[in-house]
Amino acid sequence: MNIVNIITLIIAIITCFFGYKLNKGLIAVLGLIIGFNLGITYLPNLIENETAVYIASIILAIALGLISFKLYLVGVFLLCALFAYIFCENLNLSENIQMIVSLIAGLIAGIIGVKFTRPLMIISTSLAGAGTISETALNLLNIKNDTISIIIILILAILGMIYQFKQNDENSHS
Repeated sequence: MNIVNIITLIIAIITCFFGYKLNKGLIAVLGLIIGFNLGITYLPNLIENETAVYIASIILAIALGLISFKLYLVGVFLLCALFAYIFCENLNLSENIQMIVSLIAGLIAGIIGVKFTRPLMIISTSLAGAGTISETALNLLNIKNDTISIIIILILAILGMIYQFKQNDENSHS
């Protein structure tokens, strides 16, 4: 068990059970990640100096993180789309079908997320967290069983949704 797996599990558990409460932070982090990845992927085509690429990528990451935080609904779209995409990536379909299903699900989740932010954020964060928990835990235990994975995902996702909806209902009545 390495530190990356432990951190992944912790973030996945937090996402599964507290995703909606932490959505602005998650949205900002998502913007940071997307900005940095865009920078390191596409800037080498424009900039030859590796150090300059990393500096520009960090600046792009910070800019996209701030935009995602400030323009909340853009961030909601990106976060819902990403979490639906991550969930679908764990379905173990054939590669081409997997990509198409993941992209379509991400796009639909993003659009619906803007329209129904609270319930979809709860559902998508619970599903993504549960999928990541299952994948990471089963990899750590060296278990390759899709049926067990789906059962774990469903149980954890349902528990995460129940907990998040209950927390938000209690907060709205206090």
